[in-house]
Amino acid sequence: QRARQARLPGPDQLARALEAASTDTPFRSDVFEPFLADVEAARTAEPLTPGDLAGTPLAAPVEGLLMPNGEGAIGLVSLSGITDPRTLELALEASGARLLDLKSASESLVVEYRSRLLWTLLAAFVLLALVVAGALRSGSRVLRVLAPMVLTTLVVVALLRALGVELNLFHLVALILAAGLGLDYALFFDHAGDSRDAQVRTLHAVIVCSLTTFLVFAVLASSSIPVLRAIGSTVALGVAGNFVLSVLVSRRPAAEPQPRTGAPA
Repeated sequence: QRARQARLPGPDQLARALEAASTDTPFRSDVFEPFLADVEAARTAEPLTPGDLAGTPLAAPVEGLLMPNGEGAIGLVSLSGITDPRTLELALEASGARLLDLKSASESLVVEYRSRLLWTLLAAFVLLALVVAGALRSGSRVLRVLAPMVLTTLVVVALLRALGVELNLFHLVALILAAGLGLDYALFFDHAGDSRDAQVRTLHAVIVCSLTTFLVFAVLASSSIPVLRAIGSTVALGVAGNFVLSVLVSRRPAAEPQPRTGAPA
C-alpha cells in the first residue's frame, strides 16, 4: 500500500497535469477539485488493516486469504496457468514464500491413507482368521470358509486392474463389504453340514440373498456418479464370485441316504 501511495502524484503536480490536459476543453477550471482532494486523501491515508474491512463485503474474502501468525499473517494467493511448478517453487522460496500444490498434497494424503488402510485390512484378516479358527476348530473347515473370500478378493482386484480401473478408497471399502458377504455365504454352507435337506434349504436362502444383493449393486454400477459406480461394480463382482466359490469350495458333499432294510421274515 505504501508503494502504491508513493506512485501517486502530489497535489501541485497533479493540478498542473490536469490543467494541461483540460486546456481547450469545455471543462471548468474547478470541476476536478474533488478529484484532487480524493487523490491527496488516498496518498496520505494510513494503510488499511483487516480490522478496517469489518462489516464490509470485502471482510469475508480477506479473512479467507489471511491467517494470523504471531505479529503478522500468512497470505494465500491463488495461481493458475503454471507450466513449471519446480522453477516457481524455487523462486518463491528465495523470496520467503512457499508453493502449496493442492493437487499433489491431496494425492499424497490419499496414497498415505490407502497404504494405512491396506495394513489395517491385513491385520483385520489375521484377526478374522484366528476367530474363525477358534470357532470351527478344524483346519479343513477354516480353509473351506476363508478360501472363497480370499480368492474372490484377488479375482476382483485382478479383473478391475485388467480392465484398466485405478483402485481408489471406494474400491477398497467395497472389497471389505464383498469379503464380509463371502464369509457369510461360506459359513452358511459349512453350517449346513452334509445333510442334503439342510444343504438344499441353505442353497435356496443364499441364492435369494446373493441375487437380490447382486441386483442392487449392479444398479449402482450403472450409475454415472464415479463413487457409486466404483462401489457397485466392486460389490457386484464380489457377490457373484463369492457365491460361486462358496458353492464349489465350502459346500460339503451331500451324504447319500441310507437304504431302508426290511424286517426279517
